[in-house]
Amino acid sequence: MTTFCISDLHLGNRGPRDNFCVGGRELRFDAFLDYVQEQEGELLILGDLFEWWQVTVGSAILAYLPLLNRLSENRDLTWVTGNHDNVLTPILHTYLIPNHRLFRSAGGPFTRQIGGRTFAFLHGHETDPGIGQVSAILSGLREDRHKGPVDTHGRAIEDRLIGILEYALTFWRRLTFRHGRLDEMIDGVEAHRKRQNADVVVYGHTHNPGRIGTHHYNCGTWARQRDTFVRIDNAGQARVWEWTDDGACLFDRVLRE
Repeated sequence: MTTFCISDLHLGNRGPRDNFCVGGRELRFDAFLDYVQEQEGELLILGDLFEWWQVTVGSAILAYLPLLNRLSENRDLTWVTGNHDNVLTPILHTYLIPNHRLFRSAGGPFTRQIGGRTFAFLHGHETDPGIGQVSAILSGLREDRHKGPVDTHGRAIEDRLIGILEYALTFWRRLTFRHGRLDEMIDGVEAHRKRQNADVVVYGHTHNPGRIGTHHYNCGTWARQRDTFVRIDNAGQARVWEWTDDGACLFDRVLRE
């Protein structure tokens, strides 16, 4: 069975903070789900399916209930909760979890054997020393004022703010002889892979799709300019792909040599 890994849809309430509902992304994602279904593939959602830092839980669920119902149709669906949707974490595997197959599929990081290789799957925030919830709150206020999640150049407003904050953090890290955020994230995820005795790690969180060698893969996001995913065949070979209006195409970007 082919395994498809996605992350970081950040489903909101279709309001001014919702990146997923602009630029025809919903139609592309629906076509992507058709493709997964045609391939009889397994779907792994590696965190931040929702944007519960900026909108209420109920409003996001109601806004995207048809999509949530469709996601739950995948018989092998697994959802690893991320930092933006981890309000569920305290009630996972309890009677309090919402009675919907999507929510019952939610859990934490896990490992699995595919094609004779051990894969570690996680969202990525578990190892992240980064800027966290503050950027989401500040960018949400800017998006409300702008009345939309992207600027006039088509770039996510949150990315601009995060860029400013990360520039300041990078300057501080250089003063203290530390690595930049991307390197810290990669190092943290690699440490997780080794702790799990895994051959390969697949995650999201950074919105930065790509790979390192054949052992480290970030599946990117469906809330920015590119819609990307990781595809793993039954022999255990993983590749990063982009979904476009014309379908799937390889996205073989190297994160670090």
